[in-house]
Amino acid sequence: MRFGFTALVLILTVMPVVAQQTVRPDAGLAPLRMNPSSMNARPLSVDNSKLPYFPEIVSQYGGSCAQASAIHYLFTYEMNRTMERAVEGNPDNTFSYRYIWHFLNDGGDNGGFSSDGIEITRKAGCMTVADYGSELDNYYRWPSGYTKYYNAMHYRTRNMYMVDLSTRQGIETLLDYMVDKGDGHPGGGLAGFSLTGDWSVTDYNGPSETGLRDIIVLRGSGGAHAMTFVGYDLSVEYDINRDGMIQDNEKGAFILVNSWDTWWGTDGFAYIPFSYYLMGKDEGGLDANCRSALCIETEYHEPSFTMGVKLNYTSRNDLILRFGVADGAQATEPAPGTVMDYPIVRAQGGDLFMQGTYFDSAKNIEMGFDLSEAIAAADTMKAPCWFLTVIKVISGKSGEGYVSELTLHDYRSGKDSTMTRQFNQENGKISMTKNFKVPTRSWFKNKYGEWYEPVTTSSNPLAESADVMKGYSWNNIYGIRKSDGGYAKMRIRNYDSKTRKITLEIANYE
Repeated sequence: MRFGFTALVLILTVMPVVAQQTVRPDAGLAPLRMNPSSMNARPLSVDNSKLPYFPEIVSQYGGSCAQASAIHYLFTYEMNRTMERAVEGNPDNTFSYRYIWHFLNDGGDNGGFSSDGIEITRKAGCMTVADYGSELDNYYRWPSGYTKYYNAMHYRTRNMYMVDLSTRQGIETLLDYMVDKGDGHPGGGLAGFSLTGDWSVTDYNGPSETGLRDIIVLRGSGGAHAMTFVGYDLSVEYDINRDGMIQDNEKGAFILVNSWDTWWGTDGFAYIPFSYYLMGKDEGGLDANCRSALCIETEYHEPSFTMGVKLNYTSRNDLILRFGVADGAQATEPAPGTVMDYPIVRAQGGDLFMQGTYFDSAKNIEMGFDLSEAIAAADTMKAPCWFLTVIKVISGKSGEGYVSELTLHDYRSGKDSTMTRQFNQENGKISMTKNFKVPTRSWFKNKYGEWYEPVTTSSNPLAESADVMKGYSWNNIYGIRKSDGGYAKMRIRNYDSKTRKITLEIANYE
């Protein structure tokens, strides 16, 4: 069974250029709330990088620190903690920060926000390094292959939270979070953060339980940069005000991991004192937008209904994809309340061919999109009609191309039941203000949850004589009108001369 469609309208959009920050200023994320315990009741130090959920130290590509922090370290750790499995250098258990970054960098070496990358994982999930492929190539690749995107859909972020570190209570909340996340698990959580302004790493020779030899200080030539908290050490002391004495507020530090390989700091790690978070910039502390941390909760998700999309296009910056469903053959657009925006293919990726280069083969791409959230609405419809809406915007050069194939995948029966529609270059062409529609069919499900075309056998004997039926032309096809206003093809088969019953084969069509 084959079907498909595309719809096209024009909108305008502006893609901002941003610095390397953890969270957008207007993100509005829910605060993480825990009951902070006494500083004396928690362990003197915690280092979650020693746990099996933590990945190898990475040497980030270009200006990708926000996603190296959010995806390679934070998401990889939290996802493996959720699934109770070790990373152990396994590319199947490590998540690709390059996959996420290339949807956010406008096709160049541009920075971004960690929370934007995490937001992609909330609906689209995150691809593993094994599926994405080499992290060492020097171009801005979007991977091709439905299975890769389908696999990525399973690994998602459920929630994002912010911890305000400008107060002692906020710091204690994050310390408890790094002990056990408040759920009694023996492994605590990680958190993303960013630094701006003048900072550097310098030698540390003071007391510690965790043995790092490097510490971040706010005197240096650093710029906007995202990193990851992996733990803390309450025994660290650093003379912030340089008076030769250690005050109570100069004790304790977070342990952070950087994404500049193991040559930086102590094998990639360093301390940063709590004190910098408790002081404003004018007091020698951090900028207001750096005095917080990003925490996430992950989940393993089973997609129930997806769409595979094959297309050929020359400027991925032009395209926005939306999805929806409507009832009946007469539908021309998704029903209200069913339209789904998606966090990838959102006028992203720069003026490059779909796979990120200018080689002809890179014009073609096959991607997958999770439509599970629309199933409840579709199941109330007699004849669900699924839509892909292609919105073309002109951002840079104007591209050209076409949709070549759409496939619906229904996994609710426990296996992949598919329906496909193919297009040629003419009827799948992507052009401004042009609309395409998925042909509507009266699909039915059998007891196994599979979609099938019904075959009906007459329940009553025919009045016609056996001689009349024996002379009937079995290859004749008749058009019939259905109750929903659509049409179907009918063919008569298998006349039984003893019972005088026939079989009616029904095939729906556009």
